Amino acid sequence: MVFGYIIIALFMLAMSFYLIFRLNHLNKVTDSIMKIDIPSVENGEKLADSLLEQVRNEKKYLITNDDAFLDLFDKKKREFLDRLKSIEEYTNDREKKAFINQIKELHNKYLSMVSKEIVLVGSDEIIPPDSRYEEEMKRTLDQLTESINKLILTLQTGVIKKIEIFQKIGYKSTKVSLIIILFAVLFGAIFAYFFTRSVCSPIKTLKDATDRIADGDLDSRIDVTSNDEIGTLGTAFNQMCNKLKEMDQMKSEFVSNISHNLKTPLTAIREANDLLLEKIAGPISEPQIKLLNIIKEEAHQLTMMINDLLDISRVEAGLMRYNFQYSDIHDVIRRSTDEIRFLAENKNIHIKCKNGNSIPKILLDRDKIAQVMDNLLSNAIKFTQSGGTITTKATVVESHDVTQFFREQNRLNNVHSFIKVSISDTGIGIPAECHKKIFDKFQQVNNKGKGGIKGTGLGLSIAKHIVLDHGGDIWVESNTGKGSTFHFILPCNYDYALNV
Repeated sequence: MVFGYIIIALFMLAMSFYLIFRLNHLNKVTDSIMKIDIPSVENGEKLADSLLEQVRNEKKYLITNDDAFLDLFDKKKREFLDRLKSIEEYTNDREKKAFINQIKELHNKYLSMVSKEIVLVGSDEIIPPDSRYEEEMKRTLDQLTESINKLILTLQTGVIKKIEIFQKIGYKSTKVSLIIILFAVLFGAIFAYFFTRSVCSPIKTLKDATDRIADGDLDSRIDVTSNDEIGTLGTAFNQMCNKLKEMDQMKSEFVSNISHNLKTPLTAIREANDLLLEKIAGPISEPQIKLLNIIKEEAHQLTMMINDLLDISRVEAGLMRYNFQYSDIHDVIRRSTDEIRFLAENKNIHIKCKNGNSIPKILLDRDKIAQVMDNLLSNAIKFTQSGGTITTKATVVESHDVTQFFREQNRLNNVHSFIKVSISDTGIGIPAECHKKIFDKFQQVNNKGKGGIKGTGLGLSIAKHIVLDHGGDIWVESNTGKGSTFHFILPCNYDYALNV
């Protein structure tokens, strides 16, 4: 028996050393993320800003011939090269090095072209515009921007992979801990309690927190109550979460700022295009009218994408404002279908509106619910082939008839009925595994071979936030090749104060 106790003790000692090894491994992964990966991602994101500043100062110098702008250009160029060098120093991956080399080559090409422009500015000759040179410059900048974005994506992917490794180690360590607990229980509740308290519980807490981080909950933190390896790991984990949160906020602020900066020149472009179409600047030919109409349509699409980015930024910042009024949902549906009917007729798609039972007026923001309807109807038209049908329907349903996942959330009390709006189409359908993720940011169904339909992937996410803020919910019923039906429900009455 003593020999058996010795064997078990040795086994437990070996397993304890194994856990310590795993915890040290977790510390190394965390340190790698904190000291290498996160700074690299931050430098990568700032590369784009440095490049944008270089282009701005270059254009200002070419226009004003002011050396101050040339000095600013040189400063941003050095900053760009320093950040790229900093990323390269900690990079051993071939793919990342390939992107870095590509960025160097394209940046050198861009600097060479800028040098030629600076020489021409300094000469007394009047150089006529060269469309081929401008196209080459634009192509070079587009390629350089694309390479920077690919490098950022690769760096972020590296961080995500390390987090996945972090999670796998947590899972494995938890399993090992449970084995140790099983053996400890055989020799006394006191030892089992001590071991569970000192090792198993913190690791399980770490695993749960890692799961929440992997699911996108960047506010998850661990309560650090010890100064040992687990306490150090918990502290490092919290620091990592803070950095990830900062990065997510930087990304949101960057998207919001860029969207605002893009909207002003885009408005000027649209106004100028409208003036050209109105022949304010002189007569234009039919081919020119066609091209200007193409520019108008594409500028409108770009404006809608920028508006989506601004909306999602407001949602994330909690700045979405609502104007709640008692309204008839049929009026909102009718307005949206009338506005989009012309687009449907161009694709030979028939829109049907079914009036349900008597529907009371409810408290809602007409413009925001119209935005939800516009998004759902636009998607239905996108993914429905010519000759198809789109059907809208609004009915009153009892609370016990709403979907199970909504009732489980228990967000409302004493609401006995809801207005249910359904938009059905005969389109390509949505795979079952995508029914939930399509309501997340930047998520779209992979429709290879279906026409290459593109978008920002923000419309459904914004729609979901709007419906949730109204106290309702939204979901989809669909199968591939059998069309889709999007439902959203709004409560008919409230027993709580709305947060507006």
